Amino acid sequence: MPTNEIRIPKQKRSIEKKDAIIVASYELFCEKGYYKTNTAEIAKAANVSTGIVYNYFHDKHDILKEVIGLYISRLESEFRTTLSRQIQKEDLHNLVKELLDALITSHTMNVSAHNEFMALALLDPEIQNYFVAFEARLLAQIKELLISAEFSSCFLEEKLRIAFGIIEQLCHDYIQQIIDEAQLSRSKIVAVQAITSLIEMDVEPEIK
Repeated sequence: MPTNEIRIPKQKRSIEKKDAIIVASYELFCEKGYYKTNTAEIAKAANVSTGIVYNYFHDKHDILKEVIGLYISRLESEFRTTLSRQIQKEDLHNLVKELLDALITSHTMNVSAHNEFMALALLDPEIQNYFVAFEARLLAQIKELLISAEFSSCFLEEKLRIAFGIIEQLCHDYIQQIIDEAQLSRSKIVAVQAITSLIEMDVEPEIK
C-alpha cells in the first residue's frame, strides 16, 4: 500500500508543477510506452524533483490515471461544438457526418497515445472503465440531442451503440493502415448512410 501523503495543490505554482508532471508523463508514455517510463524520467521531463512527483502522486499508476483523464478531455473537446447546438430531423445526415469526422480526428490526433492507452485498457480494468465512461457520456449526449430533435427513443441507445461500433472499426482500420485515404473516403460515405438509416429505422419491440 502507498504510504506517501498526497498533497492537493492549491496555489498557482503547485498546480503548474502537477500539470507539468501530467503533460510530461503523457508525452513520455506516448514516446516510450507506460511500462518503459520511470518516475525519474518523468520528473526530469517536468523539470521537478522525483520527490515533488511523489508529493502529488502515490505511484506511476496514479499518474497514468491523470494522463488518461487529460487524453479523454482532449477527445471530448472534439465533440463539444457539434453536441452543444440544437438540431432538426433534417439535420441528421450532417450530424452523423460531423460526428464521424470528429471521431476520426480524435483517433488520429495522437495515434501513439491511442494505441498505448487502448493496449493498457485491455490489461487494466480501472483504465478500461475510464474509456467505458467516456463512451457512455458521449452516447448519452448524442441520444439527448436526437430526442430533442424528436427522434424516437425506442431502441435508440442500442442503435447508437451499433453505430459507434461501426465508426470505431472504421477508425481502427484507418489508423492501423488497413485502409488508405481513398478507401476511408468511400467508407465514410457508406457509414454515414448506414448510420442515418439505422437511426431513422422503426424497430418494433418483440411481444412475448
